[in-house]
This record gives sequence, C-alpha cells and structure tokens, in this order.
Amino acid sequence: MASKHLFTAPEALKGVEERAKALTLTLETGVATKYWLELLAYPPGSARSLWLLVGNAWRRLDNPNEGMQLSVQDAFANASNRLEVAVWYTGEVIVGLVVRTK
Repeated sequence: MASKHLFTAPEALKGVEERAKALTLTLETGVATKYWLELLAYPPGSARSLWLLVGNAWRRLDNPNEGMQLSVQDAFANASNRLEVAVWYTGEVIVGLVVRTK
C-alpha cells in the first residue's frame, strides 16, 4: 500500500509560491511610469502592495521591503529623471524589479 503525503506551504511561503507559479506563465517587461504604495493593506487582512503602472496597466508587488519602497520612491522623486524602474511581470503580478539609470 502506497503512503499518501499531503504537503502544504506555510503562510510565509505563499508569496513565493505565487511568484513561482507566475514564472511558468508568460513573462513580460516594461518601465514603470507611475507608482502607488499602500501604507496599510486594503482590504484588511490582505497583503500590503506596491503598485506600478507598466504597459498601461497597474501591476502589484505584495509585501515590498523597505529598501524596495525607498528605491522606487527615489526613482520617481529624482528631479533629473536619470533613474527608471524596470519591471518583470505576468498579468498583474510583479515578479521582479530594478531601479537603474537611464
């Protein structure tokens, strides 16, 4: 008789699981033109997200760390416009981003 095992991901890995699943889909890239940072998660109980306007649609990165938040804010606040936010995404989910010089 074969044994059956049930594996479940802990809560902390759910975001990683979503990103891994997203990588099996079509991956697109673009440069963000606007950003919106949720300071509190809405609706309550959901992940707090960083939203970027890429490819004429809003894309989200759940639970961004402080370094990402500051880097993105700095890129958009940069008066000389020498920085940009390049984004990798699938659907509305951001799977990666980098702040770089133009």
